[in-house]
Amino acid sequence: MISNSKNINTITGFILAGGKSSRMGTDKGLIIFNEETIIQQVIAQLKPVVNNLVIVSNNTTYEKFGLEVIGDIIKDIGPAGGIQSALNHSETNYNFIVSCDMPFIKTNAIEFIIQQSFQSQITIPIFHQKAEPLFGVYTKECLPKWTELIQLGIIKLTDIASNFQLNKLNVDDNPLFSDVFFTNINTQNDFNDALKISKNGN
Repeated sequence: MISNSKNINTITGFILAGGKSSRMGTDKGLIIFNEETIIQQVIAQLKPVVNNLVIVSNNTTYEKFGLEVIGDIIKDIGPAGGIQSALNHSETNYNFIVSCDMPFIKTNAIEFIIQQSFQSQITIPIFHQKAEPLFGVYTKECLPKWTELIQLGIIKLTDIASNFQLNKLNVDDNPLFSDVFFTNINTQNDFNDALKISKNGN
């Protein structure tokens, strides 16, 4: 576990699994990928660096993984609603938020983001000029303004995040983050491509 003046007890992990998965046709986190569900792989990478781990989903099937499952307070607005529910539920200020459909994430990269997060309200990586808001740290203190922005109809994550003290970490040259690291599974083609990448040893 992380050794830091802000010890590991200050971090809660939340896995967002509340999407409709309309393009995939089935719940993405429950897809079998290399003999286990994608969310099981996400859980395995996140568990070593957080003491408390929660799944945010309206699908009670996720309870079978033995973790607390909470639903969206405001439904049908995508990950903005999932993060709001996470922050509302959390008992810690620092919270690592990750999507359920990222099969190539690694514990050491999660640890790196957490270690860089203690001076900002939100910390997210930037990879090849693209923000990755579903692999970052969000503080509970963001909750009131986050909720206010949602009520104003602002639900795109990068638009919401721009209203906070935002730490954007450029990880292009960081060996912890490969070209496939931020791969997520939205379609059957995404799944097929990810499986090929996995079988090639990445």
